[in-house]
Formats: sequence, C-alpha cells, structure tokens
Amino acid sequence: MAELSAGEVVNRMKAVLAVQGVPWSDASTRDRFKFGGPDTVVTGIATTFMGTLEAITKASALGLNLIITHEDTYWNDADNTLIAEADPLVYKTKIDFMTKHNIVIFRNHDHMHRQRPDFTFSGTAREVGLDPMTETAPNSHRFVIPETTLGELAARVKKIRGDDAIRVVGDPSAKVRRVATGAGMATPAVNSADVDVVIGGEQREIEGTFDSPEYVMDAATLGIPKGWIVIGHNMSEESGMQEMAEWLRPIVPEVKVQHVRAGIVYWVP
Repeated sequence: MAELSAGEVVNRMKAVLAVQGVPWSDASTRDRFKFGGPDTVVTGIATTFMGTLEAITKASALGLNLIITHEDTYWNDADNTLIAEADPLVYKTKIDFMTKHNIVIFRNHDHMHRQRPDFTFSGTAREVGLDPMTETAPNSHRFVIPETTLGELAARVKKIRGDDAIRVVGDPSAKVRRVATGAGMATPAVNSADVDVVIGGEQREIEGTFDSPEYVMDAATLGIPKGWIVIGHNMSEESGMQEMAEWLRPIVPEVKVQHVRAGIVYWVP
C-alpha cells in the first residue's frame, strides 16, 4: 500500500468539506499545519481537543503521528511560537519531543465549526445523554426532555460524563424540560422563551448579558426556572473530536484513526 502523507490527508479533508458545502478558506490562520509539514509520512491519526503534551505523548505511544487538534498547541489562539518561547523549558521540551517522534500537528477549528452538523455541538449532546430524536429542529441545539429538576439533570450529566468538575448555576429545585446546548464559548441566551437550562462550555460570570451566570442568579432569586450547567470548554468540545475521528476514518482508510483526549483540565480537591 502506498504511503500516505500528511498533506494528502489534509487535501482529502478539504475535498470532502467542499462537497459538503464548506469550501476551504486559506484565510484562516487557525486551520493549518502547526508543527511538521505536509510531506511527512503518516503512520496513524489522532484527533484531540488541544495539542497538549499529554495528548501528543499518548498518540505517539499508539503509533499515531498526525495529530489533528481543534484548539491551539502553543497556549495562544494564534499558535504564535514567539509567545511560547518566553517559557523555554516547557516549549522546548514539547518541541523536542515532537521532533524526535516525527509528529505533525494540523489544526481544524474554523472549518469544523462551519460543518453541519457542527461536531462540537452534536458531540456534546451525545455525551450529556440528549436523544437526537428530541431535538426541536435540525441543528437547533434545542432539546425537550421529560420534566425534571435542575439538580437532577446536573447529577445525570455528571454521572453520564464522569466529570467531577462541572458547575451549576441556578436553583437546584427549579423545574426544567427545555434544554439548549452550547460548545466552547458559543453559548445560547438562557432567557429565550424556549430555554429552561443551558448545558455549555465556558462563560464569564459577568458581562454575558442573557447568557451569563449573573443573569441566571437573578432569575433564580425571582423564582424564574432558569439554569446553567457549565461543563467547561475542553469537555464541551472534546466530544466533537470523537465525531471528527469517525468522520475521518472512511476518508483515510489506509491508516488508523483514533480519538485521544487532551486530558482533564480541572479536578476537584
């Protein structure tokens, strides 16, 4: 079987996206090679939320040298290595490992969000136990569930996901049944008439207006049944990289494709 280069993998991704109505834009500074290059022979592919050293070492141990990340590798959105070099110890250790193990990093952020469904949203819904059949309209990210309390729903989300560090805003006894999902920083307004609770990534506690925890706190004080289940940016989009791996497999049948989690960001003491 002929060898598969990293560049060919990316070209196949671009071709499939174009057929799906998402033409590739080279204007994106996010979606490009971040380490290594297109000529490297691919031994296997790992998808992950962000290019942590933990994910990179796990992928390498599995024989996967092309790592497709959704978020950055060098701790800043532009993946500006000049910024990263300000911490030479951590940066150099990471670079040295990737060089030694022939690692290639390619980021797919902007185009992944342009896909329909957006894998980060469909992945989050799957991982918090929402049935796609209950979505109010395709790609609406709105679901209707049997009435429960905010506290019971949060406990169920925690159990299904197995994450200890989720956070909840609102009255735990509030009755909820209309759920909206958000991924990363893309969070819907919780004051919408068709939303009782948002399950989303991350949000500042202030200045979000109708998608802020501050608003939910005021609504709860007034007895308005609104809630927010914050699962974190990583956990809300990592699940989408599992969807990405499944999407990639038929595109590159020559090599193994596996989702590798970037690691647990928060832990509870």
